[in-house]
Amino acid sequence: MNRLLLLIVLSLAANVVLAGWWIKERQRTPAVAIGSMQPSPADANLDPESSQQLAPKPALPATSPVVPSEIPAATASISSWKDLQADDLKEFIRRLRTAGCPEETLQDIIVAEVNRRHSARARELWPERNVAKAFWEVEKQSPEDTRRNRERYRKDRELQKEKSALLVELLGVDPEKERRKAEGLPEYIDYNERRISFLPESKREAASKILEDFEARFSDFYARNRGMYDAEYRTERAQLEAERMQALAQHLTPQQLREYEIRESQLASQLRHDLRGLTVTREEYETIYDIRKKYGESIYNYSDVEGKAARDQVERNKEALEADLAAALGPEKSRDYKRSQDYSYSELTRLARRHDLPVETSGKVYDFKEAAEAAVKQLKADTGLSNSERQAALAKIREETQQAVIDTLGGNVFTNYLRRGGYWINNLAPTPRPVR
Repeated sequence: MNRLLLLIVLSLAANVVLAGWWIKERQRTPAVAIGSMQPSPADANLDPESSQQLAPKPALPATSPVVPSEIPAATASISSWKDLQADDLKEFIRRLRTAGCPEETLQDIIVAEVNRRHSARARELWPERNVAKAFWEVEKQSPEDTRRNRERYRKDRELQKEKSALLVELLGVDPEKERRKAEGLPEYIDYNERRISFLPESKREAASKILEDFEARFSDFYARNRGMYDAEYRTERAQLEAERMQALAQHLTPQQLREYEIRESQLASQLRHDLRGLTVTREEYETIYDIRKKYGESIYNYSDVEGKAARDQVERNKEALEADLAAALGPEKSRDYKRSQDYSYSELTRLARRHDLPVETSGKVYDFKEAAEAAVKQLKADTGLSNSERQAALAKIREETQQAVIDTLGGNVFTNYLRRGGYWINNLAPTPRPVR
């Protein structure tokens, strides 16, 4: 017998002996109930594929964990997943706990099942979301579509609340909310609920209903006035805003109403845009809010404001607003506020950041702007100059100012700034129109 054949025979004999030993030991091992095989602490956080230590999942509130020693012997009859499943979710939970399913795993299973059952109803609300559309077709939304979608959003919010309430009933907690909290995400996912999250629970339902009703009215208003922003539009919008505040006042205390106003009113939305380039404290924000509210729409020179007298009044109102802000905030903060409202300054700040220029660059260039514009204003008021003399003096101011800005920013950044916010430099001495 050659050597290779001998090795094969010995290998087969060894396998037969090992197989016999395994069968004998298997017969002496008692049946183990499903769920009784718990991972050891050392294995609990191991990735089965990489065998690397993983960070533990955030702990979720448990309800009634089952101690392995208390598992009844009846679970030995459970031999497959079908033996655990039940249409009734409470019964399903009971069987899982009886089988010793870890509470966190149980919660994952139940959340998945609840989501599965509610997803069908969600699909019924938005059937077109599951239909592939031709890429070349432009979506057009009519006022009727807007109203229908608004009702869908309302029903979808109700569905989410129903789902959350069911999870709390079954598990004593909504695990999805708890996980959002553990991950640092906001608890409130509904738009209206976010707007009133500062209110006590007892006031939120009534406030949310009011906001939903007015959301519908504002939607219809915007649909009717699409593309229009005339005096009639502004008056109607202000009236709607006033009616919403009056409705909320029926349920909120004056302090709660004030809190809603400085957070969510039309003016608050405008200030969030206007103050994006300025850092303020809450006290400074409220001061600016109250002064801006005092002047309302009177500081805007709308295109439909007719007549020189009306336009001059707008300018006087803006000057009065700036004086009030200076008195309330102090000269330095009011100066920063005024600059933050200038598109030129905002673009200048962004360019300086992008090109890693010194922090004082924006203020330095803006000082050039203010000094040059003041000099131009003085020249234009000088009646003792001829047109040619005035034009030459203006051109000199522009040339000197432009060179100062170039020296501060550098040539490449200056070229970008001239296209984005630096238009004021050319406006210092605009090219005169040819005489015909």
